Amino acid sequence: MGDHTTPLLKKVATYLADHENSGAADIIPGYAPPASSRPSRRIEVGGRLTLTPEVIWFTAHPLNFARSDFGIPVEEIARLDDVSSGLRKKVRITLRSGIEPTFLMWGIPRFIEAVERARSAL
Repeated sequence: MGDHTTPLLKKVATYLADHENSGAADIIPGYAPPASSRPSRRIEVGGRLTLTPEVIWFTAHPLNFARSDFGIPVEEIARLDDVSSGLRKKVRITLRSGIEPTFLMWGIPRFIEAVERARSAL
């Protein structure tokens, strides 16, 4: 697979912070989850996902009001699910800890395949 920092795949993505079990409270400074199941505003952070052999890095676009750069260790991923609905193409990454960051992106089958290859190479 190459060097542990070599990018295997880069995708434009949006982190959906308001999804249940998203882990946003630990990632975004000052983030408070919505009080109801139908929040009046959504927190969606645009950026880029970069897959390396060991980590999926999310880097927020600099124009976002919420800075949420973080990494997801590939070895901590328990499951990847395509949870798309209509035109909103979404992938949910379930970690062993129960946290489920969800991302809006195109090309989900290719992304899942690349992450599965990285997981099997560990």
